[in-house]
Amino acid sequence: MNEDRVKRGKNVRVQEGTVLGALPLKLGQKEGKRFRLECTGTLILEDDVDIGANCVLNIGWQEDTIVRKGAFIGHLSSVGHDADIGPHTAISVHVCLGGHVKVGKWCYIAPQTVVKPYVKIGDFSMIGMGSVVDKDIPSGVIAYGSPCKVVRENKWRPEMGSTVDDLIAEANHACP
Repeated sequence: MNEDRVKRGKNVRVQEGTVLGALPLKLGQKEGKRFRLECTGTLILEDDVDIGANCVLNIGWQEDTIVRKGAFIGHLSSVGHDADIGPHTAISVHVCLGGHVKVGKWCYIAPQTVVKPYVKIGDFSMIGMGSVVDKDIPSGVIAYGSPCKVVRENKWRPEMGSTVDDLIAEANHACP
């Protein structure tokens, strides 16, 4: 772990085997030789973040990689450099987020989903299991597939008095 490049908030829980602050593989080429580009960002874990076992979270390359307050990242997931995971978002197991991915607040991304670099997923959106997200997903929708497509509106909101478990149950019900 790059201790000097990782900033932890209060009540951050990280399970065994997880790598925090991995260097992203950013290569340049000059005079026929490859070299690693310098990374200037950090990894910021805000308060109340939970990270499962055997995950890899990269430091930022040009900007910081940020996991915001109350977010959850499941076992065996990977978060690319310069990514920004919104507050109270649940990333399930075995999810791969490419570099520069932005995920809004209160989102759910189901198991074995891959999100292409630079994609944005809007607030309150749910992505179904095994999806390949290769373009931006708007706020407040349920989307799934390969390639991922919007299938309907997501009416779930935290102010309805429900929990993240309710969000996940809704996603599992809505996505085949």
